[in-house]
Amino acid sequence: MADYLVEIVNPKTNEERQVTVSVTELQLARAKRSQDWMAAIQDLARPLIPAGYMPIGRRVAAL
Repeated sequence: MADYLVEIVNPKTNEERQVTVSVTELQLARAKRSQDWMAAIQDLARPLIPAGYMPIGRRVAAL
């Protein structure tokens, strides 16, 4: 398991937050094989993102 920090923003209020997503080794391998691994990690974090928020492009960090 690997943990990643995904930064999100509410476009109406410009409020920024952070969401932590745990990724299995298989999910991480699939993300790394894709063209844009950061977007793949953000897609895995979508169920954790509150309504009205969206991921900020290229703001994914390993914890």
